Amino acid sequence: MTKDGKGTATIRRRKMKHGPEELDQARNINRNNASNIQEDEHSYKNEEEEGYLFDDEILGPSIIKTIMSSEHKLFSGLIALRVVNALFIQTSYVPDEYWQSLEVSHNMAFGYGYLTWEWQHGLRGYLYPSLFAFMYKFLSILGLDHRLLLIKLPRILQGVMAAWGDLYLYKLSWKLSDRATAQWTLFCQITSWFTLYCCTRTLTNSMESVLVTVALYYFPWPDIRSGQKSSTWKFVSLAVLSVLIRPTAAVTWVLMCSWHLQLNVFKLWKTIKVYLQYGSILLLLSILVDRIFYGDWVFVQYNFLEFNVLHGMSAFYGSHPWHWYITQGYPVIMATHLIPFLFGGWYAKNKVLLMLIIWNIFIFSFLAHKEFRFLLQILPISMHYCGVFFQDLCKKPRLKKKKHKTTKESNSNQKSESSDLTNSEEGQAVTENPDSGSEATKHTEKSETTETRDILGNVESTAKRHSSHEPDADVCPQLLQEMKHKCNLMKAWVLVMVFLVINIPTAVYFGLIHQRGTVVVMKFLYDESFEKNMDVLFLMPCHSTPYYSYLHRNVSMRFLTCEPNLSKEKHYTDEADSFYDDALGWLKKEYHIKRKNPPSHIVYFDRLKSEISEFLTQTGYNHCGTFFHTHLPEGRVGNTVLVSCR
Repeated sequence: MTKDGKGTATIRRRKMKHGPEELDQARNINRNNASNIQEDEHSYKNEEEEGYLFDDEILGPSIIKTIMSSEHKLFSGLIALRVVNALFIQTSYVPDEYWQSLEVSHNMAFGYGYLTWEWQHGLRGYLYPSLFAFMYKFLSILGLDHRLLLIKLPRILQGVMAAWGDLYLYKLSWKLSDRATAQWTLFCQITSWFTLYCCTRTLTNSMESVLVTVALYYFPWPDIRSGQKSSTWKFVSLAVLSVLIRPTAAVTWVLMCSWHLQLNVFKLWKTIKVYLQYGSILLLLSILVDRIFYGDWVFVQYNFLEFNVLHGMSAFYGSHPWHWYITQGYPVIMATHLIPFLFGGWYAKNKVLLMLIIWNIFIFSFLAHKEFRFLLQILPISMHYCGVFFQDLCKKPRLKKKKHKTTKESNSNQKSESSDLTNSEEGQAVTENPDSGSEATKHTEKSETTETRDILGNVESTAKRHSSHEPDADVCPQLLQEMKHKCNLMKAWVLVMVFLVINIPTAVYFGLIHQRGTVVVMKFLYDESFEKNMDVLFLMPCHSTPYYSYLHRNVSMRFLTCEPNLSKEKHYTDEADSFYDDALGWLKKEYHIKRKNPPSHIVYFDRLKSEISEFLTQTGYNHCGTFFHTHLPEGRVGNTVLVSCR
């Protein structure tokens, strides 16, 4: 006990108590910290909700913004877009969109349809064509197997799948960055001319692209904020399915699965178990489907790899230098998107997809046979970096905010205020000595003058005037930032207009006009098949036209084959090359010497007319039809498709 009768514990508690000013100061600091946290959360929420694509300087508020307001509306809008895209395509691109899918499906459902040499040697799987075969069979049961439905419905179905891929590209971009970037990514995707041209075609490349994109969304990405979905079994299932449909997808998954196993090194066996479980189920399903239609056990994925990679037989259909994908392939399919992609890839924080793109181009460059469509699986993820570029260009600048005073600064300010108060009391105490008072006044004015000197060295007379000039120092950088932001928005608007002005007309030309004749002529032959017994001969490069899937009439047809030298004969020449070496001699040998009946219709390009005109005249053929094909004839392909009949 102390002399006053108070215990040491009581004194200790009183010493520990803070004064009212200190408590108020602590409360203010807590309020400031809480407001800062709320402000940061609010700004983050604004960043997530803000769509820079819809700024007034770019697209402005439009119906597209309403469509993007929810996932359901967005998916519905994308389906509508891709259905229109599918119906809009009226041209041919490559033979595989018919001969490796629809023609096979027609054979599966109706019992007639030409199977190319790949199907005779077990290089192709029935999994993808079975999708359309079920549709064909269903239409047949309902009595709705009309030619137009058989042509359009598979393409519409592929369009729905393309819309699914677009949606998950949007979600993938949001997952790896933010919503604004995802909106720009989706805009770049739907304005890509090559995407508009290819994504709704019944190519295994189109389906591969969709499955790869969706699988990448479900990939267990590290360092992704909570609320974003990942699923190992969905990722594995979609990845395996993409490889079963087109084995070239394995190039992507070799890299990504290796990284995935490395990330899960502490639960490696559990991850491998998921791989084996879902991979074996889907592989078994694929083998069973092939067993049903091949009539034997066939491992088509290995046969495909052996033929195209190990033996390099794909070079029979053309070869390109190793740098073709870098100098021509990728720049052509990217077109106007190439520059934004390069800048976005350079400045992006997450470069995993960029490494995946480079990896695919690197591996595919080793294969002699190269095509634009082989890069279709990396085209959607390339658009993510275009989105990164636009988002970085258009995001609103954020000025650096002044830091709130710390506790030490507040205490020092309080001390200075108390010392000023002491000085003022001393000044009042020495009023009897005017000289000392004047000196104190001068000292006070000097200290006030020192505290109110501005950045240019001009002395302000009052603190109020100083505070009135203080906002001007903040306004100037803010105005500069706003001007820069508007300038960037104008640049983005110009690029948007460039995308629309160049890509949309390009897609329209290649989708409606270029290589149209080989598709339109099948409608002519379909109409002709009802009037007479028809026997058609196609004197064109092999697989130039669709076949029974676009005719849906079981009539006699023949085309010039171009099978590779599977039997490894010396001095091998395929049928198409033999014909073009001596077109007239080939026709005379086939029909005059062998005394075969000439076909009722001959379909050929205009470049061949002068070479076979003698045979046509002698055999009694008349000109039946002319169909525009392309403005850009090349090699054996001409401007128009001609039909001669007798």
